[in-house]
Amino acid sequence: MNPDLGLTYQQNSPLPDQPVEFLQIRFSDIDFVSPDLCTTLFDVPWGEDEQLHALSLDFSQEILLQLLARLDSTAQQRFLDEVNGQLPPFHVSLPEPVLVERVWCVLGEEQEVEGENFIPFVIQSLE
Repeated sequence: MNPDLGLTYQQNSPLPDQPVEFLQIRFSDIDFVSPDLCTTLFDVPWGEDEQLHALSLDFSQEILLQLLARLDSTAQQRFLDEVNGQLPPFHVSLPEPVLVERVWCVLGEEQEVEGENFIPFVIQSLE
């Protein structure tokens, strides 16, 4: 497993509390953690050596709706049909990937899942 970008960022950034901008993020898979919290995971190159790191992005239902608004109405309906009636936690793939040019985040709280520690980035806005 690749090192966690949130942990790396917290340890190495001079300003870990400042917003972080990620460019050209392609959303394709979403995990519903609770009724109000979604998350997705990517491997991204980071640092001078561009070593792959695990990037966890947490986001609200409001951000999810902004992502869905970028899909055509048929794809939106397919997504809604798939998630309708399911109770979290569950995983779903978007009918088609959504490319977002800019994603603004803040560093979240350290978490542990299945013995692995990580810090998600929490999406504040999309461009």
